[in-house]
Amino acid sequence: MVAAETVRVALGQIGPKMGDVEANFEKIRAYMEKAQAAGADVVVFPELATAGYLSQGIFFDVAEKLSSGLKALADVANGISVVLGLVEEDEMGNLYNSAMILRDGEVVKGTWQGRKVSSYRKLYLPTYGMFEESRWFTPGSGVPVYELSSKEGSFKGAVVICEDYWQPLTIRIAALRGAQVIFAIASSPKTLQKPRMTHSLLVARAIENTSYVVFVNQAGSQDMVNFWGGSEIIDFEGNTVVSAPLREEALVVGDVDLYRERKYREINPMLKEERAEVIEDYQSAFAEMRRRYQS
Repeated sequence: MVAAETVRVALGQIGPKMGDVEANFEKIRAYMEKAQAAGADVVVFPELATAGYLSQGIFFDVAEKLSSGLKALADVANGISVVLGLVEEDEMGNLYNSAMILRDGEVVKGTWQGRKVSSYRKLYLPTYGMFEESRWFTPGSGVPVYELSSKEGSFKGAVVICEDYWQPLTIRIAALRGAQVIFAIASSPKTLQKPRMTHSLLVARAIENTSYVVFVNQAGSQDMVNFWGGSEIIDFEGNTVVSAPLREEALVVGDVDLYRERKYREINPMLKEERAEVIEDYQSAFAEMRRRYQS
């Protein structure tokens, strides 16, 4: 398949209901249909969009209800890729804060270290303040890259989930594996500085990896916690292509110009200039830090 030059992306900024999987799938499907009508190649939904972020204590029940909803959604995802945050349970009963990509009746498989995988599993689980993710979830192991389609051709994308993009290596790994578009999904509660900090951080991630970053956050309230929305597409130069409103649900559509991105990477080869020696020194520094904390 030829390389895509543009990809139309829809930001599905929704506010899921806590634990109400059926209602959440209905809303996701409605937004997906709006995205299809707008000519989108991809529609992206927030972290834990099928469950609601604050569904602690019923995550196992939520995971059990997912399979039929995923199959029904995939069956109507004709000509559009659906990036979806969800609770995943493995055969050993471990839960993961995951993302899957659905299209044309199937779960799109990603490639990680030469293997095909069905999901991206969140790597960094915040457990501080109001966050208790390590109590419920098992961390993932790596960053797969997905071969995706637009009306024009193919492109490569990757997913990271909330806390993951606060660590610089996750998006760098995806970009080194060839990802052109990073789907950064979140359920980020509102604090005074969080919107400004998140935008600044994602601008830096886009620039340093010469990649588009598609950020999709939850909006609205759950159990008296406010999620601030503010979803946006950021290009490889740090410019905002489109953005969604703060605090309220919305579907916003924007175009990703992969032709410009390829040309920009040719004249700014920062990814090609990555050095094994620097990565080895990072590993050495990490080991030193671990020894300090253990002493």
